[in-house]
Amino acid sequence: MVLELFGNSNSGVLTYICFPISLILLYLSYQLYSARRNRYRYLTICAMVLSFFQFSSVVSSFLFDQNISAFTQRFTLAGIVFFLILLTQLHWEQTRYEKLSSYGLITVYFLTELVEVYYISNLFLVILTLFLLYQIRNNYRAIIKLSISLLVLLVYALVTLAAHYIGLEFVWVVSNLTLPLLLLSIFMTLQDRLMKLLMNSYIASVTDPLTGLYNKRHYQKQLQTELEQIDSEVYAIFCDIDNFKQLNDNQGHKKGDEVLIRVAEIVREEVQLFGIAARYGGEEIVAFVNLSSGDIDIKTITESIRKRVESESEVTLSIGYAKSTPSITFDQLIHKSDVAMYYSKNNGKNQVTEFFDELLH
Repeated sequence: MVLELFGNSNSGVLTYICFPISLILLYLSYQLYSARRNRYRYLTICAMVLSFFQFSSVVSSFLFDQNISAFTQRFTLAGIVFFLILLTQLHWEQTRYEKLSSYGLITVYFLTELVEVYYISNLFLVILTLFLLYQIRNNYRAIIKLSISLLVLLVYALVTLAAHYIGLEFVWVVSNLTLPLLLLSIFMTLQDRLMKLLMNSYIASVTDPLTGLYNKRHYQKQLQTELEQIDSEVYAIFCDIDNFKQLNDNQGHKKGDEVLIRVAEIVREEVQLFGIAARYGGEEIVAFVNLSSGDIDIKTITESIRKRVESESEVTLSIGYAKSTPSITFDQLIHKSDVAMYYSKNNGKNQVTEFFDELLH
């Protein structure tokens, strides 16, 4: 009851081997499509085509049409190897010679598979895998997981070559079971890369690229969520760098960026245990803190920010803060802290002001 996937026939084993491979390929196609990156275009197309052929192989095995099954399986493995070649090109730079050599080897492999010259086809598969593994010598950092996929492919090629030569059923079992392992290793390699891509995309969508603080939109969203908590004692803090335009004009924008980054670091360090900090726009940095626990008060936090900026940078801050009320919205709370900040700005700068109702008049 053992099936040689690329020559012999046994519909039961074929189904068990092909079905999980089909699911893995289908999920890979979905993940690649979801990434929506131009550099993944050919990988996506390749994965979708492979998914189609694998499902065709599963259906044909149920219909006991072994001619279709054999063809689709030969096409699928060649496609998987081609997919792996594209993946190596994604992980490291390859010369034109290396790319053309890989394409030439996979073409010869596929053609020899079609005419059922299995000794030669598997020999070329071994050569191709060794050729890709050889390229790792200059790409140690990027390919730890990918190298595992290449090693699994090499094991598959060697075992299949041995199975054709020896003809023992046990060797064919090992050969057949290596194929899902190959897909699984490729899946893990690609999944790791996609997760990093998605994480980087998410971080880029919620942070300011210069300071690394959260951006205005994310700040507002998080503040609204915090205000919805029962019995929360939330304070919005609004900071504006004093005389920042003058600093930019006199010392240049590069110096201004350096100062802004340093001020952002100070604000983040002071509020990170109680809330978050964000860049609101230009030289404006905001934060909110939830002090429901009562371990520290808002005056201590804001004064610490002001003193550290004064002593650790070339600028000072005008700071305002406002406390939440049960029915207040995030817009209203930010506006109150902004009003308090402008009071500090218009009354000497380098000071902290708590919002009070008279400031609105």
